[in-house]
Amino acid sequence: MQKNENSGKKKFRHVLCSYPYRRELNDAGFFPPLGLEFIAEAVRPFSEETDLVDMRREKGRTLDFIRSDTDLLCLSINWDRDQAFIKEEISSIPEGILVVVGGRHATENPAKWMEDFPRVKIVVRGDGEEAIEEICSGKPLDEISGISFRKDDGSIVHNKNRIPGELDNDLFPDRRRRKYLYDLILGGAGTGLEVDMIASSRGCPFNCSFCSFSKNPWGTKRKWSARSPESVVSEIAMTSATLVGFTDDLFTYDMDRVEKICDLIIGKKIKKKFFINARLEIAKRPDILKKMEDAGFVFLMLGVESAKDETLKSMNKGFDTRQIEKYFDVLKKTKMLLHGYFILGNIGESIEDMQKIIPFARKLGLDSIALSTLRAGPYSGLQELVRNNPAYHIGETFKIYSDFCSEDELSMMRRKMYRNFFSIPKILHIAKKSIVLGALTMLPKFLPRLPGIAANVFFHRRKRNKTIRTKGR
Repeated sequence: MQKNENSGKKKFRHVLCSYPYRRELNDAGFFPPLGLEFIAEAVRPFSEETDLVDMRREKGRTLDFIRSDTDLLCLSINWDRDQAFIKEEISSIPEGILVVVGGRHATENPAKWMEDFPRVKIVVRGDGEEAIEEICSGKPLDEISGISFRKDDGSIVHNKNRIPGELDNDLFPDRRRRKYLYDLILGGAGTGLEVDMIASSRGCPFNCSFCSFSKNPWGTKRKWSARSPESVVSEIAMTSATLVGFTDDLFTYDMDRVEKICDLIIGKKIKKKFFINARLEIAKRPDILKKMEDAGFVFLMLGVESAKDETLKSMNKGFDTRQIEKYFDVLKKTKMLLHGYFILGNIGESIEDMQKIIPFARKLGLDSIALSTLRAGPYSGLQELVRNNPAYHIGETFKIYSDFCSEDELSMMRRKMYRNFFSIPKILHIAKKSIVLGALTMLPKFLPRLPGIAANVFFHRRKRNKTIRTKGR
C-alpha cells in the first residue's frame, strides 16, 4: 500500500471517515472504531488529507467536519442502535461527495442502505480494506468484488462476494493520528483507565453451529488469517494504553505464533496487560500458558457455552463436559483470570439445564462469567433450528425464546444467576488475583474518580430499569 504514497497527484483532496454513533455498545465501553481506523489507513495513500471522527466523542455532527474540499466520506455502520441519528447523519451529506458505507450491519442489507439513502453510492460488504483500496485506485466498480453500488441510472448492482486475502503486515492503525483517548467507561462515566484494541488476526477455522461471526453477513466464511508476530508487537509498542485487548475471534489458534508474540513482548520489555479470546484447547500447551503470564496476559475469555453434553454436541463445539473439566484442571493452575462465556436458552435445554451453569462454572474454577442469549443472526443456522422446533421463536430483535421461557424471563434468570455467581467472596477473590497479576497498577489514577463513577453507574442503571419497567406496561 505504501507504493501509492508518492505516486503523483492524489485521487482525493480530503477524505473523512466517520463513526456515526452516539452511544457505547454496552454500559461498559471503551472500544475505538478499529475497523474504521483500518479503512482510514487504507485510503490515506490516495488522499491529500484524511480525518477520522468518532461521533461518540463529539458534540456536533458529521456535517460539521465536512469541508469544501471533502470528496470522499466513509461511514462505518456496525450495529443496529442509534438508527435515527444515523439517518440524520447520512441525509445531511451534501451533494458532490462520494459516500461509501461499510460495516457488519450495513453488510446485512446493502440494498436497504442505498434505497433509503440516495446519497450512498457504494456499500462495502465484509472486510473493507482491499475493496476501498480498489475503489480509491479508480478500478471500475463493476470489477470490484464484495461491493454493492448504484449505477448512474439509479439501478443497484450487487457484485460477487470477495474472498478476503491474507492480512497486510504493514496495515494497522497509527495511534499518533488518533484524536481521542479511549478509556474504560462505566455507566457513561469515564474512568481515566486508557484501554486499546488490536486486531492481529481475522476469521475462525472452527464451525460452531450457533456462530455467525466467523462468516460475513452474506454467508461467506472468513478464512483464518493472521499478521506476523513482528507486525503485532510493533503495533503493541505504539499504543500508550496499559491495558490492551485483542479483537481476534481466536487469538490462540496458532499457539506457536502466540509463543513468538510472547517472546517479542518479553524481549522488547513491553510492560502492558492483555486480554484475549481463546478456546479451551490452549490447555494442551501449559508451556505457552506460562510464557503468556510472563508476557503480561492477564485475562482469558473462554467459550464454554453450556453445561449439557447434548447441547455441546449440537453446537459442534468439539468437546463435552468431561473434556471441559480436564481442560480446566490445567487452566485453573494459571495465574490468569479465567472468564467463561455461556448461553442461556439453548434449543433443547430446560430451565433446570440452564440453572446448572452456575455450579458447573464454580466447579471449573472460573473467575467470572458472561451469560448471553441466542440471537438468530444471518447465516448462523439458527433460523432452521427454530423452524424445526415449534416451541421456539425469534423475537423482533432476533433473540430466540421459547414457550416455557420468554425473553423477559430469560433476562430475569440471567440477572439472578449473575447475583448468585458474583458473591462478595467471589469479588474479593477476583480483586486479589488481579493484584497478584499486577492488573490493578492503574488504581492510583482510577480511585479519585471512583465516588463519581459509582454514583453515575447507580443512576444510569436506575434510569434504565425504570425505562424497562415502563416499556413492560
